[in-house]
Amino acid sequence: MGGEHITDRRRTDTRRHLGRRRFLQATGAASTLGFAGLASAQGRTTIRYLSDRGDSRQVIDQIVSDFESQQSEYTVEVTYTAKGTSTDQEMQKMVAAGNPPDMFFDTSTDAYRFQRNGVLAPVTEAVQGNSLPDPVNVGGESYFAAAIVEPLMGWYRNDIYPENPTTWENWLTEAQRVTENEDIDGYIVQSGQTNNADTQMTQYLWQNDVDIYAGGSDAIEVTVDQGENRQLAIETFEWVSQMAEYSPNGSGWEWGDAIAALQQENAAAGVSVGGLPMLTIMGNRPDLVERFSPMPFPVPQGKAQDKWWSYMEGHLVRNDGNATEGARQFVNFFNSSDRVFDFILSAPLFQFPPSREQLDSEPMQQNETLQQFPEVVQMVKDNWDSFTSVLATGDDGAPNIVAADAYGNQVFGQAADQLLVGGRSPEETVDWLGEQLRGLQG
Repeated sequence: MGGEHITDRRRTDTRRHLGRRRFLQATGAASTLGFAGLASAQGRTTIRYLSDRGDSRQVIDQIVSDFESQQSEYTVEVTYTAKGTSTDQEMQKMVAAGNPPDMFFDTSTDAYRFQRNGVLAPVTEAVQGNSLPDPVNVGGESYFAAAIVEPLMGWYRNDIYPENPTTWENWLTEAQRVTENEDIDGYIVQSGQTNNADTQMTQYLWQNDVDIYAGGSDAIEVTVDQGENRQLAIETFEWVSQMAEYSPNGSGWEWGDAIAALQQENAAAGVSVGGLPMLTIMGNRPDLVERFSPMPFPVPQGKAQDKWWSYMEGHLVRNDGNATEGARQFVNFFNSSDRVFDFILSAPLFQFPPSREQLDSEPMQQNETLQQFPEVVQMVKDNWDSFTSVLATGDDGAPNIVAADAYGNQVFGQAADQLLVGGRSPEETVDWLGEQLRGLQG
């Protein structure tokens, strides 16, 4: 299982987890832990740690303190970036100053980019020792240690839909009924250069068994517009175009915009990431919470849920810092820490542990928010083996840099805009998409 993050731009992708940052606890501007730095004066080696997870700062600081108590050789100096921003800019500053971070928190997609650029040290021991998924395995070494998993998920109004329509065909019928009779749009279809639109369109293609790519990591081919895949992709865009008739205008919508439409009762169903919509609605419209039920993405009649996009974030260790070995030890300590569930459960429903076994752990079972939504937990458990990554789309799940860059540029969301705003036919949209993807090949 592999995954990516829900950036709202990064590289064109310049903002990271904007949706989450809008709704979870705020952090300040980039800041460095003072207490950790004090220990360096006592002859310890300083591990520089760069993170955008300021919303989990209290937990991280405690894990750092626990590590330092057990490792007299090291102290950890943490730099948190400002709320709503990625670590890219701060990392560039640190590298330019000759003090690159020894480790940082990022995504499996970006881990593969960094690995290809030759700046990562392996964290194989942490991956194997903690039974973590291994999306960035190159030459038998692991370069990414997952800390959290964030699967896509849909939510529908159970007081408007008697049950989850489930199939594409039923959703068309039911969304039309709701839109025409209930004074609310039946479903949210998003398009444009946003991550929510990009994930949505990619998942719809997966739902219809479209093989977008083929080949190994160093020989990726674009196959979305070839042979049977072309016809299946055309069918997918036809369905999207039909569903858009029963949706608000979702062009350019970010994660928060779609959630707002649900919260403001402008739409009766939509897809997002995990329980992020419920975390928001619980804070602003608690009266609506019981009216929503979770769901997988709609699937064509007769087809199964084979691939389920799941974001993944975790730790990377650079090979050009001053404490590479210490950083490796911290990454291993982090994932084996008794406090790791405090980190995961800082955003329950949204973040899940990186291994299936951890789903059954006592902290997960006792969490009050998860207890409130047992259907979500069961759905995650039942579909765990289907969770996958846009990165793992080469042959046999090989890391795919073309797919990673396509996500970074939100090409699939742009394709939906070409269809719904630009007036292209489904056939023309598939041709446009294939051309854009080939333009990303080296």
